[in-house]
Amino acid sequence: MSVIKEVSPAPSRGFERIGAHTHIKGLGLDKNLKAVKVKDGMVGQEKAREAAGLVVQMIKEGKLSGKTVILAGPPGTGKTAIAVDLKLSLYFTRLDIYNIVGIAEKAP
Repeated sequence: MSVIKEVSPAPSRGFERIGAHTHIKGLGLDKNLKAVKVKDGMVGQEKAREAAGLVVQMIKEGKLSGKTVILAGPPGTGKTAIAVDLKLSLYFTRLDIYNIVGIAEKAP
């Protein structure tokens, strides 16, 4: 016959937060805003990273008329990683007045 026993909880180790994309340190672009294959925690999505670099440059120069950046694409294509990059690149500029939105499109 089975016996039911009370299980005492394991001792707490405190609260640990492990965030996604914590390895990202930037857009991984060179001085000419061209994507490097592997740099700053970014791999792949060269065209998207170069486009994000142009957006960062336009915001820093005050040439972007809107206040929202929309990143759209299928799930798993790097939208969140690029949004983190944008945030890091604009941290000491005017990020507080810009919205960065990612939209995941589901396949039909």
